[in-house]
Amino acid sequence: MRLFDIPAHLPFLDCLAAGILEAMRDQPPEALARATILLPTRRSARALRDAFLREARENALLLPRMRALAGLSTEDADELALPALLDLPPAVEPLTRQAVLTGFVIRLPPRHGGPTTPEQAWQLAGELARLFDEVALEEKDPELLQAADPLRFAEAWLARLESLVPQEQAVHWQITTTFLRGVASAWVGWLGERNLLDIGLRRVLALRAQAEAWRAAPPADPVIAAGIGIGGTIPSAVELLRIVADLPQGAVVLHGLDRAALGRIWPHVESAPTHPFASQARLLTAMGADAARIRPWPGCDAIAARRVPEARARMIEVALRPPQALEEWTAPAPDTWRDGLQGLSLLHAPDAQSEAVAIALLLREALENPGSRAALVTPDRDLARRVSAELTRHGILADDSAGEPLGTTPTGAFLRLVARMVAEDFAPVPLLAALKHPLAAAGMDRAEWLAALRLLERRALRGPRPRGGLAGLRDAAEASPAKDAAMQARIVALLDALVSALDGFARLSGPSRPPADLLQAHLAAAEALAGTPEQPGGLRLYSGEEGELLATHLADLAPAMAELPAMDPKSWPALFDAALEGVAARSRRSARGRDAAAHPRVEILGLLEARLLAFDRVVLGALDETVWPLATDPGPWMSRPMRAQFGLPEPEARIGRVCADFFLTACAAPEAVFSRAARRSGSPTVPARWLTRIRTFLSGQGLQLAESEAARWAAALDRPDIVRPVERPRPAPPAALRPREISVTEVSDLLADPYAFYAKRMLRLRRLDELDADVGAIDYGQIVHGALARFIRDVSGGPWPGEDAARAIWQRAAAEALAEQGPRPGLAAFWRPRLARIGDFVIEQEAARRAAGGISTSHVECEGRLVLKRPRGEVVLKARADRLDRFANDQLAVLDYKTGNPPKADALRTGDAAQLPLEAAIAEAGGFAGVEAAPVRELTYWKLTGGQEPGTIIPMETEAQEIAELAAESLRNLAALVDRFLLGEAPFTARPHPLRAPRGGDYDHLSRIAEWAEAEDDGE
Repeated sequence: MRLFDIPAHLPFLDCLAAGILEAMRDQPPEALARATILLPTRRSARALRDAFLREARENALLLPRMRALAGLSTEDADELALPALLDLPPAVEPLTRQAVLTGFVIRLPPRHGGPTTPEQAWQLAGELARLFDEVALEEKDPELLQAADPLRFAEAWLARLESLVPQEQAVHWQITTTFLRGVASAWVGWLGERNLLDIGLRRVLALRAQAEAWRAAPPADPVIAAGIGIGGTIPSAVELLRIVADLPQGAVVLHGLDRAALGRIWPHVESAPTHPFASQARLLTAMGADAARIRPWPGCDAIAARRVPEARARMIEVALRPPQALEEWTAPAPDTWRDGLQGLSLLHAPDAQSEAVAIALLLREALENPGSRAALVTPDRDLARRVSAELTRHGILADDSAGEPLGTTPTGAFLRLVARMVAEDFAPVPLLAALKHPLAAAGMDRAEWLAALRLLERRALRGPRPRGGLAGLRDAAEASPAKDAAMQARIVALLDALVSALDGFARLSGPSRPPADLLQAHLAAAEALAGTPEQPGGLRLYSGEEGELLATHLADLAPAMAELPAMDPKSWPALFDAALEGVAARSRRSARGRDAAAHPRVEILGLLEARLLAFDRVVLGALDETVWPLATDPGPWMSRPMRAQFGLPEPEARIGRVCADFFLTACAAPEAVFSRAARRSGSPTVPARWLTRIRTFLSGQGLQLAESEAARWAAALDRPDIVRPVERPRPAPPAALRPREISVTEVSDLLADPYAFYAKRMLRLRRLDELDADVGAIDYGQIVHGALARFIRDVSGGPWPGEDAARAIWQRAAAEALAEQGPRPGLAAFWRPRLARIGDFVIEQEAARRAAGGISTSHVECEGRLVLKRPRGEVVLKARADRLDRFANDQLAVLDYKTGNPPKADALRTGDAAQLPLEAAIAEAGGFAGVEAAPVRELTYWKLTGGQEPGTIIPMETEAQEIAELAAESLRNLAALVDRFLLGEAPFTARPHPLRAPRGGDYDHLSRIAEWAEAEDDGE
């Protein structure tokens, strides 16, 4: 049995290539091309090709056949090309399998752990498919290993299910297993009816067929299986490796075994599933091999001078040993282990983003050395995406082996957004998210589409949500028409194009529909929505980098969906999202362009992709528990005891495999950086167990890992050397450009925050309403004001109509005000009783005020103006009074309605609430249209909440003389403001008075108050 090993501290593929070339030095060139090399992944096969070219030193080569060994993982469906496989039935398509299993799984009642939605059933079916693959790949029955009868294999493991759960198991596991037996039996029957094989079983049969072919007719040319032992102990793969090792020119090359040390502790390693060499130990036991007879690979001597110190691999291996073999831990020998720390460092970041910034800097620094190659190896996809984004700021586009999830690619995201838009009945946020996507045009020119969409957004979508559906959108657009016919025509054209594109997919409600029909309608709508005058939508959807993969996936998804039962259409978006999961597209989008080339010397790799590869600097990222390694989870279909009874490997075996990845990656480069973050997603983290063991072992030896400087670099990267706080804004436009009008409600704003007045009146900036805004206090205030205005107009100018008639008038006025505002039914139902209570209060007050002819007439929503003549010019003061009452003695009352808290009496004199005094000044000057000049004897606020106390009368001033003086003083103060800001050249300083707070603060972000206010406070 020919077994070899390449030490962990040497580059595996370079050594492998050097040894093969050395062995075939005296052979003709075509002999190398006849050799076969089996590797664990396709990426390692591509990397071995490069290693051959490096070792050949630019000499021409006929490369050997390099293949990824089928069946090593459920993610790898590659198969060996054998004539015997032509006699086997084809494998079922993965998506079809998941759909059929979803149909089975959805029958499990939720009270017994079953799914509540189709997407949950889809995900559970995926877990079930992985279990079926694992059952097939891990089959240990010798008779079944020799048989090639799929039906016999299925019957055998179904029979094992029958006796799986004894009575001492939990009841819910008994229920789950009973259901599992039924699903497995139905699945085997479904495959038999269609003459198909399950995917895992066909992989097993492929491996068996290859083993039988080489056993019956050993190949005359070399066959080498390299680096496969760390992937697990799949019985059919073990049998194949045993045959390869016994071939006349065969060899099995392991990776990273310390033969001298492991020989003493081999039984402990094999029984410790979390040890990095547990898989290789079990592999050798299953092959019947003697670890002592493993020989060093002959190509290692030529490579030894290039790599890391052997002491590093030795130090890490000792730190990771099982508890039964910790003799070195108890014997301090710092000089023995100090060399193992060369090139090792620890990066400890405060959070995930800081970790990503620091890692990007480390990768960038590595490129300073000509020819140096660097990589990030991590199972954390979030960290990988963050680092990829951070590298772009250095002009580096990294090759991310995991690619981009299909659902997050531009086309995948567009398809998902279209489904969400329809499912949420064209609510503003999902509507704009879909229609602003770069692919959306609905047959229109893209520029025209965007211009019309922006008009629709401002006219109909800002503020409270319009009525649902396309009809509701059209009603909202017609209710708020554009300023000219051309604008309105653009909006109408957009809505017409949208209706035409979504024909057949405009609603996701109503009775159940087959998922296949929903998919067809969905894709047809998306293609129509993506079309432009120059290019049909189908070409635009599938022309991107991920277009071919997406088109293939959707083509496979169509027959799969035909296997699912009818479903509630509302569940379609979530099911479609789930159907896109698990597929990744190679993407090279960056700030430099969609098709920018990846940097040839920087890679971002997952654990499986990094196996056997070597770099000059490697960063092991996200070394935190539950990330690397992941938490052990037996899955939803079997508990740990059930897996053990069934003969499946323990979940901890996965930890051993990723521990091997950790160990070999840490030895794969002269410089290795262990990286972790103290917090992820806002929660504290725990260091990975391997990192803790290494640090603990070193601490006992009086040593420690060097701290990487990258965390400090990351903290300083965006921190300027000198902090120059922004100054408080003080724009000072020329007097000729300043407004010559001011309203009574703007006076307090000009006094409290001149900058806000400047932004509003001179820059003409207005805050956009929120999308899908809640109908709140402002809308309620408008309804109350509208109802009162209607009511007072109807009862004014004649005798009081009486309580019953007044109540009828109020009910009509309140209903009209509600209808005009158009709140959602729930809010309208909430506001109606409040309006009724306000009506009772108003009727009572009006009856008292009009008794004995106290009020002759009332004026509502009155427009008023007063010209202020100043030495430098004139300024017009404008007002809109809620209500003016004329008493029988020809005096006036100024009333203002508030649904919130009215200002205090002092605010009228300080200028913080100058509205009522200035309205009184306009009224006394006869400035309100239709209201003759008269003295004002009352300034009053009506607080109207509709609560337990529906209303309160709050008189501010009730003496005509005092009101006249207050009005005159307010005019003088206003004149001073006008002379300074509107007719003068005083700067519009932001928030000049700390104790005066403007209303709303809509312009605080423009004045950057958070920056200069903090800086000024620090200065004080």
